[in-house]
Amino acid sequence: MESVASTLHRQLIRFGAEAFRARLIVSTCGNASLRLGSAMLVTGSGSQLGKLRSADLSLVDLAEGTRLEGPVPSSESLLHRLIYLVRTEVGAILHCQSEAATCLACHPDPPEDLNFIPEVPVYVGRHAWVPYLEPGSPELAEAVKDQLQDPEIGVVQLRNHGQVVVGRDPAEALRRALFFERACGMALRGGLRTLTAPQVSSLQKRYGAGKA
Repeated sequence: MESVASTLHRQLIRFGAEAFRARLIVSTCGNASLRLGSAMLVTGSGSQLGKLRSADLSLVDLAEGTRLEGPVPSSESLLHRLIYLVRTEVGAILHCQSEAATCLACHPDPPEDLNFIPEVPVYVGRHAWVPYLEPGSPELAEAVKDQLQDPEIGVVQLRNHGQVVVGRDPAEALRRALFFERACGMALRGGLRTLTAPQVSSLQKRYGAGKA
């Protein structure tokens, strides 16, 4: 019988491959993780999510941040760890740089309302913003954690950097990232009509908000 750790290794490798195929990441940008009890399995520093092997994955203690096994973890491992500590329902995290969403992250005046299609309020939920802070810095990790303390936030846009997307599992995180990317692509076209507040409310009452 396959161990839980082996299963998580396989799932994280697939998580990275699917994010790469969906063009949410390129080359060595981005990082991903899965919760494993009181620890997390996170991609190693410099690894390519589209070409992950078990040797590229690091096991890190959530409480102390110590590396338990594997290579040096991603420079954003503190960001992942703090999210797991404040959002106990989160089981998967993807830090990516999808094209349209990252264009909006660099936009001087991005639109706040991205509810163009029903999938956005239902599968994505609300998103938040943090200002540009140096990648891998404790300041960035703390800023993202602060935004994600709100359980309704599923995506955090990092100014001039990328996105952090959370989910209960890899499938939910990927779906959220993909529909967020689609909404951002629509926003870049400009002049499009969004759903009304009553329409959004009706959808969320019927299907849930950001977790259907």
